[in-house]
This record gives sequence, structure tokens and C-alpha cells, in this order.
Amino acid sequence: MPTIRKTMMFLGGSLANSGSLIMICAVLATKEWVNSVITCKGPANYTGSVTLEYGLFEGKGKSTFCPNIGVEIKPFKVLESLEHFGPSKSLHITVITCLCLGLLGSICSFGITLYNSFSSPYETYLGPIGVYVCSSVSAIFIFFSIVLFVVNTEVYHLSVEMAENKIANPIVTLSNAKNSIGYSYYLMIPAFFCNLFAIIIVYVYQHDNYTQKKEQQRPTEDAPKDVLMY
Repeated sequence: MPTIRKTMMFLGGSLANSGSLIMICAVLATKEWVNSVITCKGPANYTGSVTLEYGLFEGKGKSTFCPNIGVEIKPFKVLESLEHFGPSKSLHITVITCLCLGLLGSICSFGITLYNSFSSPYETYLGPIGVYVCSSVSAIFIFFSIVLFVVNTEVYHLSVEMAENKIANPIVTLSNAKNSIGYSYYLMIPAFFCNLFAIIIVYVYQHDNYTQKKEQQRPTEDAPKDVLMY
């Protein structure tokens, strides 16, 4: 049976992994990723706007004087609103894939830490090595998602491309998207740090355990003289 200290340390790691799991699930499920206001210019120098609010999979919006007054944009599928095999669509699919892989890594790490909380120490992939690998994989893919989504939104103008496909009117020009990032995106940041926290907890336990073993296996020349004489 594991010691109380080992149980508490690995339970702390599993708690961190469960936090990452919950947040990644929330990131995938919620729609509050981006709220975007896009400038719409048409003939006779009139200016309107298109407002989009979307997540990874679905979105909704409204157009104002673009070209008509206050037209609601029907709820839409994000991937269907992007150009076929365009850079925006490719990056968006990559973000979703990275999050799914990050979720898988967190699930594996959670299982390993929870298993070690109630089992004897393992030096195989079911021990600290497994936690390091799975949590690192999860953290790396979450980090990729954080970076790639911003690149897709700001560099490849994800919002403008979706608005163009939804408006589909040749007499108007859409540009200058002002994007406000929602809480769904920011949930990836604590999910990233939860994985790092799990790695740190297990590393601290493993380091202390290794130090204690080395202390117990010190050479006899380091022992006190009275012990040597005896």
C-alpha cells in the first residue's frame, strides 16, 4: 500500500488533471470564443457592420445596414462557413484536433495519477514517467491551440471570412474586424497550467523519494565512527 504522503501527492496531481479535463471540455462545448464587429462598406459610401459571435463549432450574428437594416444571421456551423481547404479552415481544424489530443492526454494523466494514489509505486509507464509524458503532451497541444487560434483570428481574418460567406453580397466589402476574445478561449490558459502543476507535484514527490532512498543507502564510510567500531 502507498504511504499517506504518496497518496496525497498523487491525489493532488489527479485533482490538477481533473481541472484540466473539465476546462478543456468547457472550451470545446461553449460558444463564447469570439465576439467580432466587422465593418461593412457599400455603394454611396454608406457604412454598416456585421456582428458575429462564435465558438469552435457554431455561431450566430447580425448585420446592420449590410446591406439591409438589422438582419439576423441564422445560426451557422463554423466549418461550413469557411472556404474549402483554405488556411482559415485548416487552422481551425488543427485547433480542434489539438484540443482533442490535449483532452486525451489529460484523461490518461488523470487515470495514472489516480491509480498511483491507491497502488504501490511503479517505475514503469504507469508511474511518474506516464504522468510526465501525458501531462506534457496535453500542455503542448493546449499551447498550440492558444497560439494557432489567435493566428487564425488576427492574421488569417477568420471572422471576416465567415461574415463574407454569410452575407454573400457582391455590393458590400467587409473588413477591419474588431475581435473580442471570450472566456471560452481563456479557459485554455488555466488548463495549460493545471497540467504543469500535475507535473510539478509528481516531480516533487519523486525527487523527495529519491533523496530519502539515497540517504538510506549511504556508504558505511559516511556513518558515525562509533557505528563503524561496533
